[in-house]
Amino acid sequence: MEAQPLPVSDIDDVAFVDAEKIARLDGFDESTHTWTLRSPSGEQHRARVLIATDGVMPAGGRPDALSLDPYLGVAVHGLPNYFLITGSDVAAQKSYIAKCLQVMAETGATRIEVRYSTQRYFTERRRSGKSGQTNWRRVAKYIRSSFDLSSHIAVEDDVYDGRATVHIGDDGRDARVRLTGHLDPLDGQYHWQGMILEQLPGTEKLPQPTTVTIGNRSAAARITEQTAQGGYSVVGVGAPPFALDAVETAVR
Repeated sequence: MEAQPLPVSDIDDVAFVDAEKIARLDGFDESTHTWTLRSPSGEQHRARVLIATDGVMPAGGRPDALSLDPYLGVAVHGLPNYFLITGSDVAAQKSYIAKCLQVMAETGATRIEVRYSTQRYFTERRRSGKSGQTNWRRVAKYIRSSFDLSSHIAVEDDVYDGRATVHIGDDGRDARVRLTGHLDPLDGQYHWQGMILEQLPGTEKLPQPTTVTIGNRSAAARITEQTAQGGYSVVGVGAPPFALDAVETAVR
């Protein structure tokens, strides 16, 4: 298959790869949200997003997610900023990937990863025969809830990276968190998300509600799932637990 351009994309540094190029892949850098590719001569090249035109996945990833079907044939949890083109509906998959990149551009995100819960639900319905034909227009409306989106800490103004108290039920534990967010022009509310970078007790069943406290600020949130790195994804809507500079939030 030829690596044709996507119909829509405002994200720079999108690279098409195949099995040959993936063999020279050095991995995903969580500090810069980029993949590193080596040329045959050994030179390194970075790309924000990789799209595998032959559906091949790199080594690594999260084993339980790799045992599931790729979400819509294009995304696997544990492989951020990595999309696949598989099956016969190539045009629809390319269009959907392009919409994912548009969401990244609209939100200022530099990292996108399908949620484990999204991929698991998709797999369960598909293997049970309940999924039917994909309504690509409909699933495109739910990109923001189907994927975790975050921004590179070096280029994001509203980022907190430090200690917080994470409350699950009556238990509060100190943990390092990395949180960021944005004001959504559609609903007028501040949407924040990020990662809890340490293990917590009481997280056997996810998702579940939590409260994150930083200093004298507390905010209700939801721990959605465990990340491939052993931490947790957390999301919230409304005033975040970290201070904002010159940003108004509408709490409803």
